[in-house]
Formats: sequence, structure tokens, C-alpha cells
Amino acid sequence: MNDKRLLKTYVWHGDDCFFVSTIERDSSAAVDPPPRFNETIAWEYDWDMKELGDQVGSSGSGPALLQHWEMVQSFFLTGK
Repeated sequence: MNDKRLLKTYVWHGDDCFFVSTIERDSSAAVDPPPRFNETIAWEYDWDMKELGDQVGSSGSGPALLQHWEMVQSFFLTGK
């Protein structure tokens, strides 16, 4: 099955921008069919150039909205 986009957010902390994305995807577990889970990843983002930078965060535990919100909140409040 294909990845399913669930949530995406651009979040600012001072002058720094981050792109946070949450998807539902297949696990890499060696079972058929593989279980599905939610994964949230954050990258540095250059707003002017519209380019992703380094990956700066990830989470694969819990409900999609909660994962996403916790990461967005962390980057908004602390920049990390």
C-alpha cells in the first residue's frame, strides 16, 4: 500500500522555518501484510528557496494528530 499524507505544517521559531509532515505508511516488519503506522518527520526549511534542509526530528509513536501537534509545538516554542 502507498504512503498516505495526513498532515503537514510549516512552523516558525524566530527566523527559522521548519516543515513537519505526518504520513501513514507500511511498517518494515517482515510480515504479510505489514502493519500500518503513523510517522512524523521534521526538516529545516528555506522558505525563500522552497527547499528542505536537514532532517531535524522524527516520531513514530501514537496517534497522527498527537504526534504532529507535539512536534509542531516543540519547534514553535523552542526551535528544536
